[in-house]
Amino acid sequence: MTCLDRLPVLLRFAVVMLAAGYVSSYGQIEEYVLKAGDVISVNVVEHAEFSGRHKIRPDGNINYPVIGEVEVASLTCAQLAKVMQGKLGSYINNPIVSISIEAYFANKIYILGGVGRSGQFQIYEPIDVMKAIVMAGGLSNRKVKHIKIIREDGTVVRIPMKDFWGTDTKRDNNKWVMYPGDTLYVPSSFNVPWGLIATILGIVSTSLTIYLTVSNITSK
Repeated sequence: MTCLDRLPVLLRFAVVMLAAGYVSSYGQIEEYVLKAGDVISVNVVEHAEFSGRHKIRPDGNINYPVIGEVEVASLTCAQLAKVMQGKLGSYINNPIVSISIEAYFANKIYILGGVGRSGQFQIYEPIDVMKAIVMAGGLSNRKVKHIKIIREDGTVVRIPMKDFWGTDTKRDNNKWVMYPGDTLYVPSSFNVPWGLIATILGIVSTSLTIYLTVSNITSK
């Protein structure tokens, strides 16, 4: 008998939740919406026969023991856990189910705009916005007033920089997390190209002087 087997059921469930990644420094990881190609792990406490690893097929389903086809894509881990508890209720009394993500199919985020180096970056788990900015070489525009996270589904999360640089109590860590497929946009600063403008004015001035000189000669 292992140490885990000696624990009460509820305490064991808490341990499983921690192991499954439900508590993370990145915020509420269970908010990630599952997609085709993701690999998930279904854990049913005290029922190894119903536990296992599954890859979500292109049609968004997995084939689950006894139950059969289960539509998984477009659900969060928390939502899927409730669905599985309902489906397993016919076979197990009060099933306790946890879902964790073993691998993401689309494991890239995109960072554009006023950063040291924009482009796509590979991640292995949801990442805090501040860490994403560091990954991209930091902000090139220190006076930027807000940045935006554009979710893969088109949802936009606007982050005011006055709150971003504020105390931890002002930071909304549940929202300020980037998931695979998300894009971070940092507005670029507009620097007036005075050198280029001076060159253009110089060319215009020279052209105008030549024009006036030629005009005076031809008019005589």
